Amino acid sequence: MRLWPRTLLARLLLIVSLGLLLANGMTLASLLIERMSSARTVMLGNLENDVATSVAILDRLPAAERPQWLTRLDRGNYSYELSPGETGTPPTSRRSRDAVNSLRAALGDSWPLRIVSLPGDREHIQVHLTLHDGSPLTINLWPHMPAIATWLPVVLIAQLLLLLGCGWLAVRQVIRPFTQFIGAVDTLKPASPSVQPVPEGGPVEVRQAARAFNDLQQRIQDHLKEKSQILAAISHDLQTPITRMKLRVEMSEQPELRDKLQSDLDQMSRLVREGIAYARSAGGLEEKPQTVSLNAFIDTLACDYQDIGLAVSFTPSGGDDRFSVRPQALRRVITNLTDNALKFGHRADIVLSRTDSERVEFSVCDSGPGIPERELQAVLEPFYRLENSRSRHTGGTGLGLAIASQLVGQMNGTLTLSNRPEGGLQATVVLVALRL
Repeated sequence: MRLWPRTLLARLLLIVSLGLLLANGMTLASLLIERMSSARTVMLGNLENDVATSVAILDRLPAAERPQWLTRLDRGNYSYELSPGETGTPPTSRRSRDAVNSLRAALGDSWPLRIVSLPGDREHIQVHLTLHDGSPLTINLWPHMPAIATWLPVVLIAQLLLLLGCGWLAVRQVIRPFTQFIGAVDTLKPASPSVQPVPEGGPVEVRQAARAFNDLQQRIQDHLKEKSQILAAISHDLQTPITRMKLRVEMSEQPELRDKLQSDLDQMSRLVREGIAYARSAGGLEEKPQTVSLNAFIDTLACDYQDIGLAVSFTPSGGDDRFSVRPQALRRVITNLTDNALKFGHRADIVLSRTDSERVEFSVCDSGPGIPERELQAVLEPFYRLENSRSRHTGGTGLGLAIASQLVGQMNGTLTLSNRPEGGLQATVVLVALRL
C-alpha cells in the first residue's frame, strides 16, 4: 500500500491524528447540533411570546398612535407594518414551517392568519391579519438561526492543534527508545572499545529493555574476546613445536622429504602468524591516532613493492592530504589488500581521493578473475577461501581480508568489495577522521 507510511513514527502519528480528528469532528458536530436545537427552541419560544404581546399592544392602541410604536416593536429578524402586505405562495421550507407553527399557536386563536412566502435571495415570509377595529397588520419575518460566535471556531481549532501536539509528543516518547536501540545496534562492532551502553532511563519498560540490551551487548563482547584470546593462545603455543619440528627436519638425510616437510611447516608458521594478527586486530586498537600525509604514506608503501619488482601503482589525491589515522593499522590494511590483489590479479592499482574534510577514500584494484557476487561479503569472514581445493598455496590462510575488514572497522571505517566492469576486483575503504 503506497499511501501507508513506512516508518513506525509516521504510522502511529497518522493513526493518533486520524483518531483525534474523528473524535474532535464528532464533538464539534454534536455541539453544533445541540446548539442549533437549543437555539431554535429558544428562538421560536421568544418569537411566539414576543409577537403575541406586540400584536395585542397594537390591537389595543388607538389607530393614530400605532405608527409610532412600530419601530419600538421591531426586532432583528421581524418587523411590523400597517398594510395589507404582498401576495405570495404558502411557505414550504422547514425553517419557515417551524416559525409558521409558532405564530399560529400564538395568534391563531384570536386573529385569522394568512401566511405567504415572498421570493428573493433571503427567505422572507409575511403574516397577514386584521385587527379588531378592521385595520390590516402585516408581520415581516426573516427566519434564521443565531450566528455562531466568532471565537468558537478559533477555540476548536486551537483545541485540535493542542491534541495533535500532545499526540505527537506521546508517539515521540514511545518511539525514542527504539531509535536509541537502532543507533546502538548500528554502532555494535566486534570488540570495539567505542561501543557505549544505551542509557537506562525513562519508563520502567524502557529501562528494562535498555538493561537487557546492554547485558546482551556485554555478553557478545565477552564472547568475541574469549574467541580471540583462544585463537591467540593456540597460535602462540604452536610456534614452539613448529620451531622444534623445523630444526629436526633440517637434520633429515632425505632431501626430497625434507623439502616437503619444510614447505608444510612454513605454511603452518604463516597460518600461526596470521591467526595471531587476526586475534590482535579483533581485540581492539591501542595505537593512538596521528595526522599524516596520506599521499606520502601510501606512496612509500607502493615504492616498497616496486623496489622488489612488483606491479603496484599509486594515484595520489589533489589538495590537502593530511588526515588523522592510526598509521600501523592503516599500513596493515593497505598491505593486506595489495597482497591480495597481487596474488590473484598480478598487479595492484591504489587510488586515493579526498571526499570532504572529515572523510577520505582509497581503493585497491586488480585485473584478476574477481569474486562471485554471492561471495563478496563472505570473503571478509575469517578462514574463508574461494578455492574448493582448500590449498594454502593458492587460497592462502583466509585471514588477509578478514584482518583488513577488522582493522577498518576498528577505525570507524567501511571496507566494501565490488567487481569492476572491465574485470578484476576493487576493494574500497572509506575512513572517517579520528579525534586526536
